[in-house]
Amino acid sequence: MYKILEKTPLNPTVTKMVIDAPFVAKRAKAGQFIILRVNENGERIPLTIEDSDPEKGTVSIVYQIVGGTTMKLNALNEGDSLHDFVGPLGKPSVIDSNKKVCVIGGGVGCAIAYPTAKAFAKAGADVT
Repeated sequence: MYKILEKTPLNPTVTKMVIDAPFVAKRAKAGQFIILRVNENGERIPLTIEDSDPEKGTVSIVYQIVGGTTMKLNALNEGDSLHDFVGPLGKPSVIDSNKKVCVIGGGVGCAIAYPTAKAFAKAGADVT
């Protein structure tokens, strides 16, 4: 079980959660995602890894409440647990330190923008 450490509403339909998932946090890279299930019989849904902290063993996700599964996810609170939290999955973004990079995004679907910009900056790229 994967404990919800923080739950922060960002607006009435978008929420950020910080999940205790040390294995995922240690391996997560920009551009990757997780698949979670709220409960044993729940639907598997993919969500972008918004951030991770390998030292704390945490992974942050941001989701929009748009259907049954995200409604069930949003009904959980700090201290509750997710049944499954699998990842990191997907091919990481290619990060090059010898570049000038402009990261542009809009809406909830651009959750990948923050970890990508952070990874470029950490690699030494000039990021706008």
